[in-house]
Amino acid sequence: MNGSLHRRLAVGLAVSLVLLAGLQWLLAGIAIERLLKAQLAQRLERDAENLLAALHTGADGRLALDATRVGGEYQRPFSGHYYRIVVTQDGQTHDITSRSLWDGGLALPPTVDERQRETAARGPQGQSLWVVSVQYEKRARRVVIAVAEDLAPLQSGLRQWHLLYGLLSLAVVLLVLAVQRWVVQRSLRPLAELQGQLQALERGERTELDAPVPDEIAPLVAQLNSMLGMLLRRSQRSREALGNLAHALKTRLAVLVQATESPELAAHPALMQRLVDSNTLMRHAIERELRRARLMGGAHPAQRSSVAAVIDQLGRTLGILYADKKPDIRIDVPSGLALAMDPEDLLELLGNLMDNACAWCTGVVGISIRHADDIGITIEDDGPGCPATQLEALAERGFRADESRPGHGLGLAIVRDLVDSYGGTLEFGHSTALGGLRVTAHLPGHLGHTVPNTRGD
Repeated sequence: MNGSLHRRLAVGLAVSLVLLAGLQWLLAGIAIERLLKAQLAQRLERDAENLLAALHTGADGRLALDATRVGGEYQRPFSGHYYRIVVTQDGQTHDITSRSLWDGGLALPPTVDERQRETAARGPQGQSLWVVSVQYEKRARRVVIAVAEDLAPLQSGLRQWHLLYGLLSLAVVLLVLAVQRWVVQRSLRPLAELQGQLQALERGERTELDAPVPDEIAPLVAQLNSMLGMLLRRSQRSREALGNLAHALKTRLAVLVQATESPELAAHPALMQRLVDSNTLMRHAIERELRRARLMGGAHPAQRSSVAAVIDQLGRTLGILYADKKPDIRIDVPSGLALAMDPEDLLELLGNLMDNACAWCTGVVGISIRHADDIGITIEDDGPGCPATQLEALAERGFRADESRPGHGLGLAIVRDLVDSYGGTLEFGHSTALGGLRVTAHLPGHLGHTVPNTRGD
């Protein structure tokens, strides 16, 4: 799974909190609305009981309403408070309606066996009403009293409550998100320290990890340290074994060389030459394979070598070796560039190329390094160069360790082996800037690393 662990935790917690806060806001709104409607229904039921108490028998023998006992809100037209009383006597019904209805009406809910019903209805001006209808018996008459009230004030209050509660919930969510961000950062701080140590390990500044990490990560760190130690021990054993093998094989080769020089073989020059050639090939093969095996063993897997330091060291040495020429070595290397190579390998790679260029130059040697998708190390000189046909042949043999460019030293075979062991390629060409030979070693880009300048210059 890709992406930052901190980002995934933060986004997951944020989404969860927002969903939970939204759900709480919705459920709380429904609960508040039901509570308000229940309180409204209780108040309307009390008004219905008051209206029932205000009913008395009129002169015509029918029930009539004493208007003096009715609240003023039922007297004002379209006040939002309405009632309708339906009296049934001897199969006949008559209505008593509030003055607030003016000429409008108030629909009663369907007749059912329930004593009390609550329902929504439309008012005389299209208002949304909440109607409580209650059935009574008074003086042997069936009385149905419906009391209604406009829901607009209640809905307005609910909207204000939703707004305030929503703002409060948002503030709480933001506060909780800030707290959880702090908690997550504090919890992941050991991982940030571990990341820094891994970067230091990659630069070759450390040999193991010792950052304090949570119990869940500790086994991984311990396993990584164990693997690094195993690789280092294996590398050391490989180097020791190779040294022993080189000593044993070279000793046997020395015996064979002495045997080829014995007087008994002088009478057989063809056989002597075959033995000399075989010894030479065996010596080259042993040296080549030992060199390759040493490169495979490497030093510490996270070691870094400073390019500038190696070039500076080589420049001083070559200046002494070629004091008669006094070569002008022009260097164009990125500041702080380090390569994930054994220092001996980098010294051997640059040393052979720079020595070859100084040997054939007239007076100028150029060294430049480009660090982009790959690492290009270019060494060129102002010497006689090589014919195009020889350049093509040399380039074709660039990946074959037992051949070298004629006239440019056996060191090119070593360079080819080194570059090939690190997964790179070697390119030969003509220097357009200086006019001589140009050799470019292309190494994988991941081997390069820029070390920060810590000296303040």
